[in-house]
Amino acid sequence: MYAFRDAKREDFGQIAAFPKDRREAFFMWPRGSYPFTAEALYEAAMRRLLPTVALREGKIAGYANLYDLEEGQSCWIGNVIVSPKHRGQGAGKFLVETMIRRARDELGVREVRLVVHNVNTGALLLYHKLGFEPFGLTPATDDENREIARILMKYRIPG
Repeated sequence: MYAFRDAKREDFGQIAAFPKDRREAFFMWPRGSYPFTAEALYEAAMRRLLPTVALREGKIAGYANLYDLEEGQSCWIGNVIVSPKHRGQGAGKFLVETMIRRARDELGVREVRLVVHNVNTGALLLYHKLGFEPFGLTPATDDENREIARILMKYRIPG
């Protein structure tokens, strides 16, 4: 149903259009300026590891990358976003599972981590269902200057 490949420069125009509003953009890339530009997303991706797109019938269904690699130990999954057309259809699950496999197989890590905001209920439920567990919490300010919590989650890769 889904496949993946490394993201290409020309993909970032489509990816930049995925957030439906400022709030979704904040969940994807809190430091980014909404609306995103393809060039800004591409430049950010080049500072990360394994920028990846999920595909369905040749169309981009989602995007994520990895960062902050601790050799042989852990890394973080970042900038996770699913196209509005593919939400609720397994694209997010496929994308996160793909990033876990790539982290294990290509980077040799034993644990992946991510940050999810407390107000992003759908993402919290997905990560919980996939086996991520909270291990910390830090205060943050959202795109409308409201106080929220950044929940740090981790997934220990079996084997």
